[in-house]
Amino acid sequence: MSKRLMSMGVLVGFLVSLLLVTGAFAQKEQIIFDASYGKVTFTHKKHADALKGDCVKCHHTWKKGETTGKKCEECHKEKAEGKALSIKDAYHKDCQGCHNEVKKANKPTGPTACTQCHVKAAKK
Repeated sequence: MSKRLMSMGVLVGFLVSLLLVTGAFAQKEQIIFDASYGKVTFTHKKHADALKGDCVKCHHTWKKGETTGKKCEECHKEKAEGKALSIKDAYHKDCQGCHNEVKKANKPTGPTACTQCHVKAAKK
């Protein structure tokens, strides 16, 4: 019984290690939002590193220390509903708002102008 249990433990440990090494649990490095004004490329790791892992700064419905929870579009829809801003307004408030705050503090920051984030496809 104990050899069998030990073998199972080793096997499970090996499989979990394999998943970790291959990045199966890793977050996407880049997220692309296909906005009507032009695609926006968001680099999650860069932002998480800059915020020193303070996920609540962007994910305002999460509790401190949580690493998963609701995504923006679960509450924020195309049009505002009740107290929830539209998805567009929520992104602009949080993303552009944060960049503007950092800029006012005279620190390096991300883009603040429309075409710096929104990139239209090249015309053919």
